[in-house]
Amino acid sequence: MKQLLIVDDDPFILRSLKRALSSSGYGVECLDRGEEVLSVLGSLDVDLMLLDNRLPDISGLDLLKKLEERGIRIPVVMITAYGTEDTAIEAMKKGAYDYVIKPFDLDEIEEIIRKGIDTYRLMKKEVSFEDAFEEKSGERIIGRSRKMQEVYKIIGQVAETDFTVVIRGESGTGKELVARSIHQHSRRNKMPLLAVNCAAIPEALLESELFGHEKGAFTGASKRRPGKFEQCHGGTLFLDEIGDMPLSIQSKVLRILQNGEFQRVGGHEKIKSDVRVIAATNKPLEEFMRTGQFREDLYYRLDTVTIRLPALREREADIPLLADFFFARFSQKSGGRVRLMDPSVMKKLERYHWPGNVRELANTIQRGLVLAKGEVLTDEHIRFSAEEPGDASPESSGNLDEGMERLLVNCLKTELQSGSLHPYERIMGAVEKAMLRIALETQGGNQVHTARSLGISRNTLRKKMKYYRM
Repeated sequence: MKQLLIVDDDPFILRSLKRALSSSGYGVECLDRGEEVLSVLGSLDVDLMLLDNRLPDISGLDLLKKLEERGIRIPVVMITAYGTEDTAIEAMKKGAYDYVIKPFDLDEIEEIIRKGIDTYRLMKKEVSFEDAFEEKSGERIIGRSRKMQEVYKIIGQVAETDFTVVIRGESGTGKELVARSIHQHSRRNKMPLLAVNCAAIPEALLESELFGHEKGAFTGASKRRPGKFEQCHGGTLFLDEIGDMPLSIQSKVLRILQNGEFQRVGGHEKIKSDVRVIAATNKPLEEFMRTGQFREDLYYRLDTVTIRLPALREREADIPLLADFFFARFSQKSGGRVRLMDPSVMKKLERYHWPGNVRELANTIQRGLVLAKGEVLTDEHIRFSAEEPGDASPESSGNLDEGMERLLVNCLKTELQSGSLHPYERIMGAVEKAMLRIALETQGGNQVHTARSLGISRNTLRKKMKYYRM
């Protein structure tokens, strides 16, 4: 019989878990204080421990630290009523197997216990070998949804290693915040964290930005200049939009990841640099490899650990948390004139599809605070980037859906009758091209305004215009 130890000061939790887990065939021992754990573990062979983070005498995180110091290795599942980023990350850093948030599902708990005990069984096997989450900037990662909890777990597991990490997700999901969180919780947090946006710097300047240059290396190079790899020695370098990095520079980044050495532009001296690289992209790197736009060897060198950030529409439960956070933050910055947020605002925010993700939500709240005339923010002050003023009503949205469906039915019938082999690509391409053309005409050809009105980046707009030869 597998033995469980449950540590929680809530008698209802203890009774419920003991009854449910005992009926599932586990031996269950219960404690309501943390200081008793060490003595019990000395006399009882425990296969897994369920540990509440908030105990009357010691925190669960501190108890995890004591277990680690004494070399006690059992899987620990942390129980917490506060699923914050810091709690999740710290629990995983201190060796927790997993954690669950109150109120929890008993089936979920049993599945975690089963997997944890299997892991412990593997941990006890001898291994033989053949001979052969508040950032310093004041910004935070907000979210208690299941998908964000998974992100926190991976951050906690990878933070104190030196593994390269690739953060993947749509634009506006918070990839740089995750990179900063990894650095903050790492052993390198006393050293620099520097960021380079590979899409924003021309190729000729990006090489110098990363590796530095010698005096006279090119026109305008009046003195030696260290690059980010040199400035960041001992710290972390965040390469944002790495999918846009030119191939010529990709090979040099690969070399420094392999050998820890590089040369400045125009120089011959080999310079050593101990830098942890975290990369981010919203591009399909696998497709880029097939088309020769991204080096396969660099991809596999970078992709030690991947963190996939969910789009905001995939974690709708986090929208109220994010909205409250941005409201408090921006209302304070604007002098506290707007003090309250009407419930109608939240209903409107929850109905929207958020193509610009968390960044768009932040901008929407900030714009609403500017438009608000009194002390209360209402839904009439909320304007979305992808909409013209006054077009945000549910009725207009419904009419749009119905009209679009009728149009697509007719288009699809025509395509099928004509024997078209690729009706999806033809119809979607025609719709997108027409939408871009109309938006550009409406905005007088201004690409910045057009991109903003469509809820896409200017870079995306340019690429689509180039693709459609507009």
